[in-house]
Amino acid sequence: MALLTTSNYAESGKSGEAMCHRMSSKEVETQPFDDDFESAREYLEFHWPDVMAIDNVDEGAAMPWIMDQFHRTFTEDKHFGERLLDVGTGPTVYQLISASRVFTDIVCSDIHQGALEEIRKWKNDDTDAFDWSSALKHVSGLEGTRWEERQGQLRRAIKDTVFCDVHNENPLHPAVFRPFDTIISTYCLEGACFNKGRPTYGKAVKNICSLLKPGGYIILLSYIGVTYYVKDGEKDPDNLRLDTDFVLKSLFEAGITVLEASEFTTPDRETCSYSDVKSILYVVGRKALKEFTYVA
Repeated sequence: MALLTTSNYAESGKSGEAMCHRMSSKEVETQPFDDDFESAREYLEFHWPDVMAIDNVDEGAAMPWIMDQFHRTFTEDKHFGERLLDVGTGPTVYQLISASRVFTDIVCSDIHQGALEEIRKWKNDDTDAFDWSSALKHVSGLEGTRWEERQGQLRRAIKDTVFCDVHNENPLHPAVFRPFDTIISTYCLEGACFNKGRPTYGKAVKNICSLLKPGGYIILLSYIGVTYYVKDGEKDPDNLRLDTDFVLKSLFEAGITVLEASEFTTPDRETCSYSDVKSILYVVGRKALKEFTYVA
């Protein structure tokens, strides 16, 4: 298995190297992950102490449901192609396990270099890489496969890690890729557009869909109904306040036909650990073969 150390898979025309800045290990270690966590690893250890937990305070048994959705999608008779872009990968790989049966070429992208460093550690089987074996075992149980083989398959399929900012017209700038066959994005846009309003969200959806080829697929996983996140024990309001209808409308305005949408309702609770998320939305859509102009 080739070690992944630097972005060397981006394309300019037929081939070429990405020009994105790669931080040194020291820079990555000292770069805060966000306002709540000093590093991507700290984020992982806080949110994923038990990857396949069924008793998450805010999400309940959402994780097995999410993995089942991905499994079902990628065992359906659709031609998803060979090239997959994961927009806003973060430091996680659970969302790519089922997809790696279909795609031989996966590009992970994120705005945070520390998150991408965690992906490279896992890809390269570093001794201190985060342990995703429980998620792999869950998917392998659904597939009837051996989790160790599926782990190797996913590691081989991840070909690159690149910078991504969904607010850029080309979110992967300065890297250049030909349009992708399929895009996955899990919990990215609501984070990137936190407290920035719905017009910003709609523009971000259009930006990432511009990376998709005509006829290509997009799989989106999103929090629904969040009015606040918990920060330092206090409620931090979010004016985005996504609802299902708005998310589906945003996809439509970006040239996406929604093929299916399913929703997981989170538990009723008096106290929230991370957010007051009401449900989790899973959407599969397809980009129109020809571009069209949406008129409100």
